[in-house]
Amino acid sequence: MQCGRNQTPFEIYSAGLTMTETSHRIKDALKERAVAFATFRHTVIPTENRFRFLMVAAAASVIGFIFMPDGQTETAPIQVTETITAPKIDLTRFDMGLETDFTPSSTVKTVKLKPGDNLGPLLQRNGLTGTEAYRVTQAFGDVFQPRNLRAGQSFNLHFTGETLDHLTFKPNVESTVFIDRAGEEYTARKVNAEFKYETIAVKATVENSLYVDATRLGAPDKVVVQFANIYEYSVDFQRDIQPGDAFEMFFEVARNQRGEIVKAGDLLYTSFSPRGKQSEYWLFEDAKGRENFYDAVGKTAKRKLRATPVNGARLSSSYGRRKHPILGYRKMHAGVDFAAPRGTPILAAGSGTVERANRYGSFGNYIRIRHTDGYKTAYAHLQGFARGVKSGAYVKQDQVIGYVGTTGRSTGPHLHYEVIHHGKKINPRKLSQLSGKPLSKDQMPDFKARRVEIEAMRDTSEIIQPAPAIGATLTAEALPE
Repeated sequence: MQCGRNQTPFEIYSAGLTMTETSHRIKDALKERAVAFATFRHTVIPTENRFRFLMVAAAASVIGFIFMPDGQTETAPIQVTETITAPKIDLTRFDMGLETDFTPSSTVKTVKLKPGDNLGPLLQRNGLTGTEAYRVTQAFGDVFQPRNLRAGQSFNLHFTGETLDHLTFKPNVESTVFIDRAGEEYTARKVNAEFKYETIAVKATVENSLYVDATRLGAPDKVVVQFANIYEYSVDFQRDIQPGDAFEMFFEVARNQRGEIVKAGDLLYTSFSPRGKQSEYWLFEDAKGRENFYDAVGKTAKRKLRATPVNGARLSSSYGRRKHPILGYRKMHAGVDFAAPRGTPILAAGSGTVERANRYGSFGNYIRIRHTDGYKTAYAHLQGFARGVKSGAYVKQDQVIGYVGTTGRSTGPHLHYEVIHHGKKINPRKLSQLSGKPLSKDQMPDFKARRVEIEAMRDTSEIIQPAPAIGATLTAEALPE
């Protein structure tokens, strides 16, 4: 009787062979399988099949011990009428690792968008066919606008063999986009993370610069920019700030599981003391849903007119009598000059109506704006005008109205800025004394309640301050009890 190559030990035993023949056949089958696995190192046995193999081997050993005692030889065949049920595992197959329950390992590839690149071409350059790339981008567009993608953003491509099973994309710290393969198609989903917000305060004095000192203590860029926007109407950050000026920023932050700040929330309270004069503001949303910062009596941080209509410019000439750089004799300089690179944007100092925007003698390109309460502002030597800025047009505070140039009687790129009040030119530096629009009386109770709420949060929140200098003397209040 011949034993087929694919017979299991149990099939060999149930074929009616003698125990000696059965034992030899089982040994041969097991030996052949062992040689196969020793020879083909790449063969992988899934966990389930490994247990089946051990079970078969153990059963074969039991049969050998029961029916083949040492030194005993049987010559008469033993007929087995009952078939022993066992898993049908082919022990001689070399491709056992390719059973249907075997899952090949996947690979992950990270790719980045280049300037001018799109998601579809990026996917095709990294192993996808045109059809596959189209299906992925179509699914991606269901949860994220492709036009909002930016150069430098990363995508994680999860491949099984050469097939893209998953794509993950994290546009920000709050959300993740998942693209998953479903047969021949792809589906998309967007998952938003939830963060726990808390409030902290950064409190210090200016030693290097406001930005450097605040960010060193952990204030996010967004918060520092908000702080600067609050005070830019009343403070000249290049000339008014001195070492020792105190500041405080109280704001919301979101932290991850490691305690790291991953997102900055709203700035709720600010305090600043340039030249020793303290100004405090609290965030409040008025009855129309507009958020702004107000002082203790309900006056907005925004001033009616800006003292400096060019960001980052250098004051090159002050208000008052001076020797004219071109005419050569002393005369009244009825404005201030801000030196800045050609093309620097010029902002409207306040909301109002443009009286003129054209060429005006020695002023070159010139703009004059009429505001309320008898105020006007003028801007001279412009390189050009912003779109829509012309006589009769209405402009809003902080709107770009033109660009720094050197037209007219000028020795270099700069802005000549004038403020006129009831027909008389005044020093623009005095504009910091002009208050903004206050809250109405019926909104003051809500504002006061909001102030109390913010102050209660400040009392229980962490305050981050610079470490005391080595050798500094502790005050009695700072000493532990």
